Amino acid sequence: MSKKKVKLAIALMVVIGGIGALVYVSMGSTVTYFMKPSELLAKVASDSDSVYGERVRVGGIIVTKTVKGSAATRKWKFMITDGDEEKILPVALKKTDDSNRVMVEYKGILPDTFREGVIAIAEGSLDKNGVFTADSVLAKCPSKYEEAQQKDEEMAKKGAADKKAGRALKEDE
Repeated sequence: MSKKKVKLAIALMVVIGGIGALVYVSMGSTVTYFMKPSELLAKVASDSDSVYGERVRVGGIIVTKTVKGSAATRKWKFMITDGDEEKILPVALKKTDDSNRVMVEYKGILPDTFREGVIAIAEGSLDKNGVFTADSVLAKCPSKYEEAQQKDEEMAKKGAADKKAGRALKEDE
């Protein structure tokens, strides 16, 4: 191989390596992790000094009957708890205990998808009173859960209409 080809190969490897390093660094900064409420509270129990005032993300299911506030004042309080993302059931939310619940205070506009039983991710810091003060709140879109429920409701309506019109099959047929 000539010197010209060796220099070209080395330059090409340096450029590809540089691009790879930039992609790696930029991907690392866009990945967002969040703690579950129980993880945050466990961290407080083990080393409270390092947690208070530290900027973190905490995410969980919004506990039923805990959302307080108004759009007029843009001040909100709600609790989030650990939960399985595939099983967002209000029934399970009332049975949680204080070891996996965090009170969140937020001042601002809540997302349209924000409501009880939905997964919310709050970014902010925990104060010494155990209240998480958020400066941003995201709500995970529950559309994949609503779609199945909507189909069931449509089928029930069609079945009722068929029964009323006399088109429904009798159980012995």
